[in-house]
Amino acid sequence: MKTRLLTTGLLASTLCLAAHAQTTAQTLEPPTRPRIQVDDQSVVTDTKGGPVPAIVWHQMLATGDYTLKAAPAFSAEHPVFVVTPRTPAEREQYLARLAPPHESPFFTTGQALTPFKLRDVNGHKYDSKELAGKIVVLNFWFIRCGPCRMEIPELNKLVKQYAGRPDVVFLAVALDDRAAIQEFVQQRPYDYALVPEGRYVAQKYGVTSFPTNVVVDRQGKVIFHAQYHPNMLAYLQKAIEEAK
Repeated sequence: MKTRLLTTGLLASTLCLAAHAQTTAQTLEPPTRPRIQVDDQSVVTDTKGGPVPAIVWHQMLATGDYTLKAAPAFSAEHPVFVVTPRTPAEREQYLARLAPPHESPFFTTGQALTPFKLRDVNGHKYDSKELAGKIVVLNFWFIRCGPCRMEIPELNKLVKQYAGRPDVVFLAVALDDRAAIQEFVQQRPYDYALVPEGRYVAQKYGVTSFPTNVVVDRQGKVIFHAQYHPNMLAYLQKAIEEAK
């Protein structure tokens, strides 16, 4: 079962990246040279001319922090692209052009979330009944999930933003065990309360694609649920602010 879930998660993550990369490729800055399809076989370099593997530049584009531009020596016979950082203004404009995230297939807006009892890596307990009256933000993820790792810095910004709000609780339900999570966060801090071995929780809610983000209002009803999106921070913030 563990292998099946991890394989499903990895496949879903790969499909998510591929879909987003395809969208990104279609929204590149208008070229001044002949338009040539960008795919996994395209030659892509960094700004210093070093080669960038397809899986890497796909992940870079998926963050919204980078774009592909034609290299100075670009030609129809030698189509080379450079993965280039966006300026803050360019990133803001790019995110504003994106369609909103699709609702996940695992929850229904307005449904009462099935009660849960969780324990994080530090031993703290979270009972949904005791969280009544609070806004709960859930993230379903696992360590080897590329999109999951990419959104962590943005999710950390959200935790920092609401640090003075004890009525907003952030829980990250991971498929990984406690030791793996503790080792992971030493290199890549993650400020949600981290719930280990949450495979049974994901199964309980039917979550099979990662990451999946959910916001539950003070009455315990789901008001937002979606999978990876480069501008997830803005949509989670909007859901929190509108929660009743």
